[in-house]
Amino acid sequence: MRPYLLLALLLISVSAYADDSLRVDGRVLSLGDSAAKVQELLGKPIVRTYLQGQDTSLTNDQVSGNEQWQYLQDGKTVFITIIDGKVQDIQTKYN
Repeated sequence: MRPYLLLALLLISVSAYADDSLRVDGRVLSLGDSAAKVQELLGKPIVRTYLQGQDTSLTNDQVSGNEQWQYLQDGKTVFITIIDGKVQDIQTKYN
């Protein structure tokens, strides 16, 4: 029974993780990069979540103070957290 529990925990821990960088078509997106670089490398996000309530004065092309953007990439979902226009966190969840 114990080996199965260990295996299950290992599989769960591998399914989502945080990273300091993300490789996109031979280029690298890193923590601290601008929101503009994210869109240059990945395009517009499929999901855009406002982490501190939406600022209704912004257009869809403008970035609020705190957002999380989601992208689908090669069988995984990439979550990029943008704080004050900079990449603060990169997480990958394998589908």
